[in-house]
Amino acid sequence: MVARVHTAPREAWQEALDEDFSVPFRDLLEAARGGWEPAERGPYTAAAARLLREHAGPLKRWLDRYDDLVAVARARPERNVLTHGEPHPGNVMHTADGWRLIDWDTALAAPPERDLWHLASDDGTVPGAYPAATGITPLPELIELYRLGWDVKDTAIDAARFFRPHADTVDDVKTWKLLNMLVNRADG
Repeated sequence: MVARVHTAPREAWQEALDEDFSVPFRDLLEAARGGWEPAERGPYTAAAARLLREHAGPLKRWLDRYDDLVAVARARPERNVLTHGEPHPGNVMHTADGWRLIDWDTALAAPPERDLWHLASDDGTVPGAYPAATGITPLPELIELYRLGWDVKDTAIDAARFFRPHADTVDDVKTWKLLNMLVNRADG
């Protein structure tokens, strides 16, 4: 299914938005990493700011690496294809007409690795059927871009949650655990 999406003719996706590689709330992540002390908005505000400050070096390395990989992708715009954005099992449905990708709200014109990182093995390789079906050879550094981008964006989004009014809900507790996991992953 992903190969069919990626080989759709340009006229079928000419209205698709282009990947912009932005990191939502990056400004807040950068500010907190740099020592910004946000106004208290809930029980996790100070702790989130402290966590980002304590891991400022690894987070900067993550952001720098992300920016370097974005430059690689931007240097090759001719590789862009229609991408789904989240071709995981939760977005696949079996219909009377066969298997279908659903939930197209994240579709963009982007490097194919935007979808392929979901399918790649730990070493960054993609199943051999993909290049054979599309004529596109995946680039390992762009697989890395999207894997890293997922973590960088989740870190920024999760941190931003605590710089807005919040409580100590089940979702807040879960997000706090995820934020800690992600920030500690940056150290790795």
